[in-house]
Amino acid sequence: MVSFSNITPAASMAIQMDPLMIAIKTYRDALDEYSKAIEGKDDWIGDSGCDALYNDLFEGPFAALANWQSPASSDEVALAAIALADFEKAVSDGSAVSDAMEAAAIGYWKTAGDSPSKPQAAAEATPRVSLKDVTPDMFLTAPEAAAYLRISPITLAAWRSAKRGPVYIKTGGRVLYRVAALLDYASKNERRGTRPDE
Repeated sequence: MVSFSNITPAASMAIQMDPLMIAIKTYRDALDEYSKAIEGKDDWIGDSGCDALYNDLFEGPFAALANWQSPASSDEVALAAIALADFEKAVSDGSAVSDAMEAAAIGYWKTAGDSPSKPQAAAEATPRVSLKDVTPDMFLTAPEAAAYLRISPITLAAWRSAKRGPVYIKTGGRVLYRVAALLDYASKNERRGTRPDE
């Protein structure tokens, strides 16, 4: 689940008021309530009472997410959608919810660069990483690491969400990458050609 502890109160309020974030939270709350209700009732699994409770709690929230057709409205909401999609795939080998949440996140990330609501200062603040000043023990922010790898920050965020890409640390609410980890990741992904060695 996405943590709001590092977001300012105004930003947190805006994210929590987002319709997709509300739908995701409602679904996760229903999941928590269901888990608490059946905890310790192993003999109840498969019982019609268990199925009825599941339907009562999930029918509306599941349908809202499974039928979601709009892109997410921000990076935070897109990451929450991807996290839910990953969860759904882990517990049930995917579902209509996981497909819809992936589509919402991808829809946002495809159009994020073209968004007129994107602050101009953020667009102009493209990090410039000078390779001559970088040492292996140095830490780079996520945008700097993305620039270092010559990928978009959105791609790097998607890798983090999918538990792929270079290792990172999170401190003080910031994601940081050690240059040595970026170099290690790059060297592990070097290839001599497109065909596997024989």
